[in-house]
Amino acid sequence: MIPEFDVEIGYDYELADLRTDLTTEKVAAGFVEHHDYQCLGLPSWGEVAECLAREAEILERAARSNEPDGIEEILTAVQEEDDVEFAELMSGFHWNDIGVAGVSLALCAARTATFYSCSSGLGNHHAKYPMVGVIPDAERAALIVKLAERAGCGIGQQWGRWYVYAKSVTALHALGQSILEHREAFDVMPRPTWVEGLEEELERIGNY
Repeated sequence: MIPEFDVEIGYDYELADLRTDLTTEKVAAGFVEHHDYQCLGLPSWGEVAECLAREAEILERAARSNEPDGIEEILTAVQEEDDVEFAELMSGFHWNDIGVAGVSLALCAARTATFYSCSSGLGNHHAKYPMVGVIPDAERAALIVKLAERAGCGIGQQWGRWYVYAKSVTALHALGQSILEHREAFDVMPRPTWVEGLEEELERIGNY
């Protein structure tokens, strides 16, 4: 089974109040107080497709499991069998939780700034339900809203930043797939100013 959480899906945001002060240095080093979230850089759409495909395989297996948290069951089994294999598996997800890793990478490929992700779960997780933190510009935000609504994901806004959430990671995975499908629409939008020099800055500070 894949856990589902009791959260009301809603849309509480103001595009005009989104943060617009992000710089290359802030995005690279982290610009909020959340726990050790690492900037994912500027992934290609090919990387996003690979990540989502790997994530889909695990989610399909987890859905067939009789355990209350099939994702946790799969990861525990891999780690108990081989720590190296577990590390290789998780590195493919940039050490983000299964179920939110794909959408996080997709949002970065769409050139938005992510700052948080948690799949939630029945074990030791930070969030009460699956959630990804992101700051888009207004143009990208307008499209993300439409895709989030179709995928069954909600959006909350706090201090100029968005928290995209869902009852289950399957909805956030679906949002990641939808962003990938609309990649051409994102690619023609003007790039945020913080994109310029981001990879070089990540290399300089040793996070890439």
